[in-house]
Amino acid sequence: MKRYKATVNAAGMWVETILYAQNQAQAYRLFQAIFGANNVPHQPLQIG
Repeated sequence: MKRYKATVNAAGMWVETILYAQNQAQAYRLFQAIFGANNVPHQPLQIG
């Protein structure tokens, strides 16, 4: 598993958040599923 960071809109506030996923595509889909597709404007970045 790899760590991915994304800036997302959560309740009207832009915040950076991290999750674990197998690859960047999976991480992007997970962020969209959690926060909504319109609230994740950019691809997540792998960190660590």
